[in-house]
Amino acid sequence: MKRQYITYILLLVLSLYGCKPGDFGDINTNPNMPTKPYTGYLLTNVIRDMASTIGGSSGSPIREAPLYAQHLSEMTYQREGVYVKGNWDFGYYQGALNDLQVVISVNSDPARKAQALSFGSNANQLAVARILRAYFFLHLTDRWGDVPYFEALKGNDNLTPAYDKQQDIYNDLFKELKAAAAQFDGGVNVKGDILFGGDPSRWKKFANTMRLVMALRLSKIDAVKGKTEFNAALADGVITDNKDNVVYNYLAGDQNNENYWSYSWRVDNNPYALSKTLVDMLLANNDPRLPKFGDKAGDGLYHGQPYGVINTNFGAMSMLGAGMRKPESPVYVYTAAEVQFALAEAVKLGWIPGNDTDAATYYLNGIKYSLQQFGVYTDAAYATCIATPGVAYDPAHAMEQIGTQKWVALFLNGWEAWYEWRRTGFPRLQPPANAQTRDGQIPRRHGYPSREALLNKAHYDAAVQRLGGPDDLSSRVWWDKQ
Repeated sequence: MKRQYITYILLLVLSLYGCKPGDFGDINTNPNMPTKPYTGYLLTNVIRDMASTIGGSSGSPIREAPLYAQHLSEMTYQREGVYVKGNWDFGYYQGALNDLQVVISVNSDPARKAQALSFGSNANQLAVARILRAYFFLHLTDRWGDVPYFEALKGNDNLTPAYDKQQDIYNDLFKELKAAAAQFDGGVNVKGDILFGGDPSRWKKFANTMRLVMALRLSKIDAVKGKTEFNAALADGVITDNKDNVVYNYLAGDQNNENYWSYSWRVDNNPYALSKTLVDMLLANNDPRLPKFGDKAGDGLYHGQPYGVINTNFGAMSMLGAGMRKPESPVYVYTAAEVQFALAEAVKLGWIPGNDTDAATYYLNGIKYSLQQFGVYTDAAYATCIATPGVAYDPAHAMEQIGTQKWVALFLNGWEAWYEWRRTGFPRLQPPANAQTRDGQIPRRHGYPSREALLNKAHYDAAVQRLGGPDDLSSRVWWDKQ
């Protein structure tokens, strides 16, 4: 199974379109290029891209996510942690989203769909591809705001797609995810599915949990819509147990498929320590996740690295824990813990039935599931943690507690932690003193690729105008209204 990953990627380059003979007979035919797309290999590659979006891979630029969320701090240099870079490339359109468009196009074309049947039923391949496409578009719009959506992925037919409003993208993604989950049939399961092994029930929970997360994102911009979509997703079935977590497992001993933080430790000497923000909080809360998240410093204690401070003495700080930077360390996309915190917040918002007793149950379950997920749960450790002042459920401060504990549970899923911090304001993070953003605060979005202002100017200008501010890290996306 381990070497299949490499095989899939090697075959990926053969998966798009075969050469067609021209006037010179077979001289234009590449004997090494198949004449049909290998859709299963494309899906394998996309699933790897999804994991890399969160947990990275060799050379993957994902460092800014846990730095924005203040899970980690930089040591020897100050780049993403002080927000030096403002504009980021739309790489997903040329990569994962393009691959998914091929899968969808082939399985939807009456003249070509039979070519893909060796990788599963057409309906099941379409369902998986649509769910993955929704995931990448959600990531795009939550990072940048308005992005090309309805006119995107047309190739040469439209090289300057319009930027769609984030609200319109969200509305369509809700419909897409629901329709995709309903599309699975009883045919052959999808081959190349290295996430769920072709299990439609797991894909449905993935889609429904994504809808739940999206719905909560609307809590301060459109609570009516958010409540409706939240309850619809809940009724359709979301992740309720750690065994259903959406988790990507990297491979031990395989540098072609290793966790980014393993790569960073091996190649870059891991210049990242746990942040002072995180360490101080976990120490105060008797949190058993601290030894998992980070190693002790040279003095046998835990010390977090402050932001914006150069520190070449790695032994003085708690570096990212050995258990989090193994080559095979998993990447968590959506988890039962995140869902439990979402349910606790939904009770407090009045979106689902319940009172503070119910909210407390969901909240405490979120902590429990997170401890279990990271392999540090014991009855005694859990009891000590939840009895700690600040962690023990307090109805008057419940929303802050829920948001803060969700942030801890999302450790190293920096994007999701950053998105949720932007929405809730919890925990109460402070920017570094030398923050390079326009307002000196933590970034609220990513700036559009610089080339868009030249190559797609009219649509770029319209999108920037809707921002209500410059195209930089300090302007806010549609749902960001805290």
